[in-house]
Amino acid sequence: MDRPAEGVQVSEGFYDFETYITRERWLSYWYQLRAVLKHRPKSVLEIGCGSGATTQMLRRMGIDVTTFDFDAGLNPDIAGDVRQAEALAGTGAFDLVCAFQVLEHIPYADFRSTLAQLGRIARQNVIVSLPHWGYPVELRGMLFKKRFSLAFARKLTRPMAWKFDGQHHWELGTNGHSLAEVRRAVAAELPIIEEYFCRDYSYHYFFELDASKA
Repeated sequence: MDRPAEGVQVSEGFYDFETYITRERWLSYWYQLRAVLKHRPKSVLEIGCGSGATTQMLRRMGIDVTTFDFDAGLNPDIAGDVRQAEALAGTGAFDLVCAFQVLEHIPYADFRSTLAQLGRIARQNVIVSLPHWGYPVELRGMLFKKRFSLAFARKLTRPMAWKFDGQHHWELGTNGHSLAEVRRAVAAELPIIEEYFCRDYSYHYFFELDASKA
């Protein structure tokens, strides 16, 4: 579980290093940073500031980051429900909008309309990551000090009806939310530039999207 569901207050200590920032999640932060930096934004709206690790690193790299979170106790720059993000943040207000492990905390019925809002807030790109339920198959290899390297990640899933667990309303790989189905929903709102598993933590699946044509 990445964070409380939308509208649920974060308990004190939820984002503590020992309990929240696991080795796998730390690896996912690297993918988050890489995904943002490759598009060279000058301004970023980060939906779901969480532990603040991504925010701090991007700011240290000279990017103007505005944080957005439903929990005012985390001291975001903008506090509110992501489903009203456009009204709160403004249309065309940022080069890039990112929402890492956030949109599963709202009902799937609100997913497309919320993603469309993020596309209107961003001038250039939207990047989201989502949890992918299933059994991981991960292979990696290296030869000659990374001169040749290969990493592979996939998920084996079986039919499963997802029930709200107090955190996630839905996850990729469950009934009604297969990767193919969610991919179609995403592409219906914003063109997909690239999509991939976090190869060192295949529970996180990334979509990099083009908002310039939104």
